[in-house]
Amino acid sequence: MTSELIATMTALWLGILTSISPCPLATNVAAVSLLARKAHNKRRACAGAIAYTLGRVVVYIGLATLLMTGLTSMPTLSNFLRNEIVPLIGPILILAGMAVVGLLPIPANFKFGNAQFADTLTGYGMLGEFCLGGLFALSFCPVSAALFFGSLMPIAMASNFPPLLVASYGLGTALPVGVIALLLALSATKASKVLQRIQRLQKIAVNLTGSILIGVGIWLTLSDTLHIF
Repeated sequence: MTSELIATMTALWLGILTSISPCPLATNVAAVSLLARKAHNKRRACAGAIAYTLGRVVVYIGLATLLMTGLTSMPTLSNFLRNEIVPLIGPILILAGMAVVGLLPIPANFKFGNAQFADTLTGYGMLGEFCLGGLFALSFCPVSAALFFGSLMPIAMASNFPPLLVASYGLGTALPVGVIALLLALSATKASKVLQRIQRLQKIAVNLTGSILIGVGIWLTLSDTLHIF
């Protein structure tokens, strides 16, 4: 039970870190600002931001579920993952941690949509704002891709409750956005100050998390892969 709780909290933190990573944070702030300008009042702006956030959460959960379902639907691969995933987690986390701190280059950003398309989507009300959140969730940059595919997915596949971890990750991606959206609806000045603090802490959080991933990966490699202790 303790290990599952740690895994769940880890997934939550990975989601938060994904949300405050440079390109997702910039996308989120731009989207929330756009929603605020489109809305006629603060309540509507807040509702639009919530719809946008839910769109991101649903897509993250759906993508992770689709990947795990697809992998486990193949009998040979499913058996391999069930029996062999634990020894592989350590090396995977090392590579993911190296990608997070910038030691391992990975492919360029995957982006969907543009500013004009985003502006068009917001014209369809809350449904459009929900779709906008889902669309931007699919725009992976190196750090967010490393966190999602390289860190969350191996941990989720090794867990007894994968949906719980994926939901925790999705919730984590929503928390910073929700806070910024709420503050923006109440006071643009407060939102700006919080955003500046997040941006100052972002680099520290990314480097710290990347280092932890590498450290945990080395430990798991020595214990579960090489069986040194």
